[in-house]
Amino acid sequence: MGKELVVAVALGILNTALVALSILGNVGGTSFGTAFQTVAFWILSLIPLFVSGLGFGLRSALISVATSVVVAAIAIDTGFALAYAVIAGLPVVILVRQALLWRESDGTRFWYPVDYLLIWWAGICIGLTGLAIGLLYWDDALRQGMVEAFDQMLVQMQEIQGVTPALTGEEFVSLMPQFLGPIWGMFILLSGCLAQGLLVRFKKNIRPTPKLTKMALPGWLALAFIAATALSVLFDTPLPLLGAVVITLETLFFLQGMAVIHVVSHRWNGRPFILGAVYILMIITLWLVLLVAILGLMENWIGFRRRFAVTTKLEED
Repeated sequence: MGKELVVAVALGILNTALVALSILGNVGGTSFGTAFQTVAFWILSLIPLFVSGLGFGLRSALISVATSVVVAAIAIDTGFALAYAVIAGLPVVILVRQALLWRESDGTRFWYPVDYLLIWWAGICIGLTGLAIGLLYWDDALRQGMVEAFDQMLVQMQEIQGVTPALTGEEFVSLMPQFLGPIWGMFILLSGCLAQGLLVRFKKNIRPTPKLTKMALPGWLALAFIAATALSVLFDTPLPLLGAVVITLETLFFLQGMAVIHVVSHRWNGRPFILGAVYILMIITLWLVLLVAILGLMENWIGFRRRFAVTTKLEED
C-alpha cells in the first residue's frame, strides 16, 4: 500500500509538472512550433493519470488526480486546478473505472467491451461541449474578450492575406464549443492508448489491451448518428451541442470503419503497404475520413467483417 501511494502521488505531481510546462511553453509565443509543443505537453500530461489507473487501479487514479489538483492549486491557481479536475481528472477516473470492470464465466474473465468504453468516451466529449457552452454564456466578460480577440485576428488575416473571413468573431466563438469537446476528447483517448501501450511494454497493465477489430457499436447509436446529421443539415442556425454529437459519433463510426478495413484486409496481398497507403491518403484527403465513417456505419447492417473475415485466427491490430 505504501509503495502504491508513493507511486500514485508521484504520478499526480508529474501530471501537474507537464501541465505547467504546457502553460509556460505557450507564454509569449504564437508560432506553429509553440502550439504543437503546447498540445504535446497537454497529451503527455494525461498519460501519468492513466498509467496510475490502468496500472495500479481506480484508487490509485483517484489519489493521482487529487494530488494533481492540490499541487496545481498551490503552484498555478485554485480556479485552474478545479477546472482541470473537471475536464481532465474526472474523465480519466470515469474511463479507468469502466475499463477495469469485468465479469467471470466458467473460469474465463470477460473485460468491459471496447465499444461500451467508447460510448462512455463519446458521452464525455458531449458533456465537455456542454460545459464549454455553459462557460461562454455564463461569463460574459470571457465571451466578449474572445469575440474581440477573434475579430482582431480576422481583420489582420484580411489585411495580410487579402482573404475575406467567412465568419465574424461572434459566429466563430459560438461555434468553438462543438469542436472543443471532441478535440479534448481525442487528447484523452490518445493519452489513454499511449498509457496502456506503455504499461503493456513493461507488463504492468491490469487488463489486456482492447481489440479495436472487435468493436461493434449498437444499432441505436447508428440511428442516433443519422438523426443528428440530418438535424444539423435541416437547421439553418448552427447548434454547437448538436454539432458536437455529430463530430463525436462520426469519430466512433470512423473507428469502426477502420476496424472493418483491418479485418477485411487480412485477405489482401501486400496488406501492410495498402494499410499504410490508406493512412497516408486520409491525412492528405480528409474527405476519405468521412468515407471510412460511412463504411463503419454500414457495418451495422451489412456486417462486412462477418462476411469477409478470414477463417484463421486474426492477429491483433
